[in-house]
Amino acid sequence: MRREEKLTDVHAHMEQYTSEELKSVLRSADEAGVKWILTSGFDLQTSLQGMEIAASHEQVLASIGVHPWTAAENFPADFDEKFPEIVKKKAVAAVGEVGLDFVDNVFSGMIYRDNQELCGLQEKALRKQIALAAEAGLPLIVHCRGAYRRMISILEEEKADRVGGVIHNFDQSKTTAGRLLDMGFFVSFGGAVTYPEATELHDTVRHVPLDGILIETDSPYMPLYLQRPEKNEPANVALVAQTLAEIKKMEVEELIDRTYKNFTRLLNIED
Repeated sequence: MRREEKLTDVHAHMEQYTSEELKSVLRSADEAGVKWILTSGFDLQTSLQGMEIAASHEQVLASIGVHPWTAAENFPADFDEKFPEIVKKKAVAAVGEVGLDFVDNVFSGMIYRDNQELCGLQEKALRKQIALAAEAGLPLIVHCRGAYRRMISILEEEKADRVGGVIHNFDQSKTTAGRLLDMGFFVSFGGAVTYPEATELHDTVRHVPLDGILIETDSPYMPLYLQRPEKNEPANVALVAQTLAEIKKMEVEELIDRTYKNFTRLLNIED
């Protein structure tokens, strides 16, 4: 049975699908009742690709930004020239994904643990992109691994509460969630919450108020528990919503309705 169109996916990477895959994925999302998908860039190229997809598909919005690994290893030399211009485009709804990731990059082989120079480059890029978001009046889509204490300090120092945003794929304690909520940020839960062994994360979910929660898939990455096929997709956000509702012991339709309202509030969408 098709749900009312109120599901939202606040974090995906739609440019990672082939053109044929994209058609199928968007069709499946529509059939599942997904009203909005926010696609986030890793760098200039993927940000521009996301904008093109958003411009061509009504249910997709774009977020433009430089991922922390990219920020440290290949920050765009023309960032100051190009990003302030593209952030003004109609398809752009947020700045991201930005943040800190002090976990070693398995793709490039770059080691971040105890590498102050690389971590410093990430911090510099995060500050620059917070300023970009503030200038544009757009929220932040934040990625963080292995660096929550430092990231929160930077968000406070740069007065990121001016724009707010969402911490995607949140997997920390209820105490950390509380600090971020107090700063005006949402926390978003994805596939990780569907794993039965994620008991600490489930405890966090129980304590986060409904008005602070968003849902996501991080498609085509971050598979859900027992997911088939291999690539994740926005339609699976329905399973994330179902899991959260079960953890919080509430009706799934109410959770979907509340996260929909949070999504539209985050991105200033007129409902």
